[in-house]
Amino acid sequence: MISRERQDYHSDEELIYWLAFEDKSDLISTHEIVRIFDRYGSLRALWQHPSIYHNNLGGSDYGLRRLSTYIGHAKLSDLEKKLKFAKSNNYKIIQYIDEKYPRTLKATKNPPLFVFHKGSLLDFDECIAVAGTRDASSYGRAMARKISKTLASKGYTIVSGLARGIDEWAHVGALEAQGGRTVAVLAWMNPVYPSEHSRLAEDISKRGAIISERLVSPKDRSVPSKFVQRNYITSGISRCVIAVESGKEGGTVHQVQIALHQGKKVFVLKPKGNKGRAIDGFRLFVNMGATPVRSTKDLLERIGEDLPGREKKLDSFAQYSIEKF
Repeated sequence: MISRERQDYHSDEELIYWLAFEDKSDLISTHEIVRIFDRYGSLRALWQHPSIYHNNLGGSDYGLRRLSTYIGHAKLSDLEKKLKFAKSNNYKIIQYIDEKYPRTLKATKNPPLFVFHKGSLLDFDECIAVAGTRDASSYGRAMARKISKTLASKGYTIVSGLARGIDEWAHVGALEAQGGRTVAVLAWMNPVYPSEHSRLAEDISKRGAIISERLVSPKDRSVPSKFVQRNYITSGISRCVIAVESGKEGGTVHQVQIALHQGKKVFVLKPKGNKGRAIDGFRLFVNMGATPVRSTKDLLERIGEDLPGREKKLDSFAQYSIEKF
């Protein structure tokens, strides 16, 4: 008989079953898992009786076989070790049903079941993402720093990916603002990547947060896909995305594509000069639907100079045409 008594979803016993579905959206979606939890009060029911996936959600026989195979081979002892490791590193686990789960991320089509979290910040309502190339020019790095510091000083939380280049200087700029907050979205929590940003990550956790949907670096060849998943969260928790500098290929292109698909406003900074990799990326993003801006002042006019919560909203600004540039 399957229990329908609702469990404390924060308890260690229940968290183990949630951790079992880390990065398993190919087997069962977050919304399907939450439906199971709402009905049975615990994910233990799904773990012990995979057939409820078929009986309650109308899942296919093939899907049920895949889910059953995974559950049959997974070990609760390994999940217990994973939970212990997370707690020993002071990582919180913010579940989809938790009130602290980022609201804008929850509103996306494919939100993660939970995110790991380390830091002091649990308010993700006023986030703006800053993205760009690792191989940034001196102008790009300076503008990432300036834009982020300015926005952070106005009460916004700067979100980026802790990578070398634009991400790094976006975080630095936010931390330079008085009371500035920043969030680093990682492909995995441990170890910090790149390793030379470990100290920066600690500084970020004191004034903001480190988050990821994955606990540790994968040992297989799926590493590139984890950075794409990171991009989904980066724009998912943000009200808009600012692309500072990029070429026509790379992670920033994926980030802009994901953000636009999520219905997010994307701004792209015009680089210096009319030739080279950066101008190619700029033109690509504008053609994709991003709004071009010339400077920090221009950007602020688009975003709104008032502090969060006042009348101006991020989605109220008209598009610029490429002909003006």
